[in-house]
Amino acid sequence: MNKLLAPAFAAIAMTLTIPAQAQTAAKPAAGATASADPIVQMRAEIRAANKSYDAKVGPARKERMAKVAAAADAAEKQAKAQGKDPMVARRDAKAKAMATTKSDFDGIEKAAAAERAEARAAARKKANPAKG
Repeated sequence: MNKLLAPAFAAIAMTLTIPAQAQTAAKPAAGATASADPIVQMRAEIRAANKSYDAKVGPARKERMAKVAAAADAAEKQAKAQGKDPMVARRDAKAKAMATTKSDFDGIEKAAAAERAEARAAARKKANPAKG
């Protein structure tokens, strides 16, 4: 029985120690050319549109959240000084600040979203002109 188990354990140990082949595609080298496949090109264009959207909306979102946090912190501090519930004051101030900053943020977000949607549609149409 020992003679049968030793080779089995050795085989298991060898299979566990051999590194697995990579399942993901390797990134192309810096000088490599882009793919000629229209689907790959479309996905790259969509990724670029998404990054552009994030670059435009991200700073606006951070600015809005900073204003909201500042208002909530101020309300909490004031509520503690007045002996009121700071959690309620923070919640109410946060809701009020979100409502106050909504129109400015929505304007930036909607413009960026429209631009992203146009870029995505153009990429899809370019990749598959039959579907339009």
